[in-house]
Amino acid sequence: MNLLRAFRYVRGVSRAVRRGDTFPPSGRVPAKDAPGGTTRTLLRHGRKELDNIEISEHVVPVRGLAKPVTILHLTDVHLRVHDAWVDRLADVIRGERPDLVALTGDVVTRGWKPDAVDHLLGALPDAPLGRWAVMGNWEYWAGAPREVWEPILTRHDVGLLNNRVVPLDGFDLVGTDDLLAGEPDLPGVFAAVRPDLPALLLTHSPGIFPMLAKPPVRLVLAGHTHGGQVRIPVLGPFFLPRGSGAYPWGWYEMEGVHLFVSRGLGWSVAPVRWRCPPEVARIRMVPA
Repeated sequence: MNLLRAFRYVRGVSRAVRRGDTFPPSGRVPAKDAPGGTTRTLLRHGRKELDNIEISEHVVPVRGLAKPVTILHLTDVHLRVHDAWVDRLADVIRGERPDLVALTGDVVTRGWKPDAVDHLLGALPDAPLGRWAVMGNWEYWAGAPREVWEPILTRHDVGLLNNRVVPLDGFDLVGTDDLLAGEPDLPGVFAAVRPDLPALLLTHSPGIFPMLAKPPVRLVLAGHTHGGQVRIPVLGPFFLPRGSGAYPWGWYEMEGVHLFVSRGLGWSVAPVRWRCPPEVARIRMVPA
């Protein structure tokens, strides 16, 4: 039985690597901080890097924004079962006080259990501008398509932004379907945004960024890449999944639009992180 599990594990890793890029050149470029500055605090819970959580705080000036907005950005949790790691993460996010909560996909993965999802979503802090989510590829691939996932989110007062625009006080909130597994409707969402106000856009796979980098979008939040999970000095991340584009982790800018790609919280392919700790991001948009 142990040999069979080992064979399945190696086969799974091999298949995943074939579906992505190994040591992509984009991963050798050091990750950039936010245009207004970035600070990081590591919360240590164990010897394994997977056990620890880094709180990253970012400031980004946004043209046309009338007042500051603080966002709690969570992505790629890859929930499986309700265990001690989920409890620790719930304790961390329960103490946050954001204006808006953004979940940018892959909250679950293959084999997810409803009690783990309910525990984590139940720990999301209240936010006056709402709690919002977009679909990731693993929601589709792990048996949580929209007709399954949206009622779960609704039960926890989380709105699903699937090719949808929500007008908020002073800016628009936009969400697209996932580039890799879904059907993004970019003409539809761009037709619905208010052209005279900035837009904050949530998506899962950052490879779509060149198609999003135009006004009135000013900031895009994404995940998907896990930062590579294993980052080797000089060589960069061993592997990045399809849909990452040239955006492995950190801050990017194109045509005056900023992109932030979080390293995410969980793991995919293999239960390991190295030089790439799990990340809970606080993003503060401020008037430019």
